[in-house]
Amino acid sequence: MNPTLSASGACAVLLIATLPLASCASRPPDSSQPRQHPIAVPAPDRPNPPKATPPGPSGLREVFPHIRVDAAAGTIEFDAAVCIDAHNPKTPRVYLEVLACTPDTKEHESLVVTNAAPSQIHAALLLLGLQPGTPGTWDWEGAVIKPLPPSGPRLMVTATRTQGGSPLEGPITDWVLNVRDNRSLTASAGADHFVFAGSQMIRHKGVEMYRADGEGCIVGLCTFGGETIAWSRLFSPDTSLEEPQWIADGSRTPPFGTPVIVRIRKAD
Repeated sequence: MNPTLSASGACAVLLIATLPLASCASRPPDSSQPRQHPIAVPAPDRPNPPKATPPGPSGLREVFPHIRVDAAAGTIEFDAAVCIDAHNPKTPRVYLEVLACTPDTKEHESLVVTNAAPSQIHAALLLLGLQPGTPGTWDWEGAVIKPLPPSGPRLMVTATRTQGGSPLEGPITDWVLNVRDNRSLTASAGADHFVFAGSQMIRHKGVEMYRADGEGCIVGLCTFGGETIAWSRLFSPDTSLEEPQWIADGSRTPPFGTPVIVRIRKAD
């Protein structure tokens, strides 16, 4: 069993964040492009998430590159950029499987990309006093799949961008639309919410590493099983099991490359 990372593993997080990252993603990288370091050097055809000085809690301080924490306000945030084009009339439907990822991983199916390391986002959440739960998964019981939802402290995730010279903040789920009924993920959430699932510690090629550092899943929508922050309701990324239903809302998602600040708050 791969244990999840708890507060006692914070030192391991900091150590792992300094190691070279080996990809353990479920899909092989595009061999037509030279492999880039997934955190420090974005791929040349991807937006480079800028470092910003955002509006927000006054007690924010940078604790890791691109990551700021205000423990008193129960808030962390990280710099990102929109990595898909939801405004191209030739490809109006951009299907989503994650909401925030690292470079050269899942940009084609994510709202935003960031240079912040998932393990360091995990460590920042520990600084808020949060204890991680477990990512979601499925368990086969004979011919039946039993869903095992993720667990962990409840979180609120918002996205802030500048519009007309002023910051505009709202739930990141506002940018996600259901193709079946044209309702946003926010409107159809009901009791569903984000949780601090905490990814997993795994061994890859003899090296212990934080799974999300390799796979790039920071804020998940579909359940891959290695997300740092997971959606409480399970959606399968396997199209043979479940028809894709979530797309980027072109009326709300900013243009490709737009700087964004993803803010994560403790939810009471």
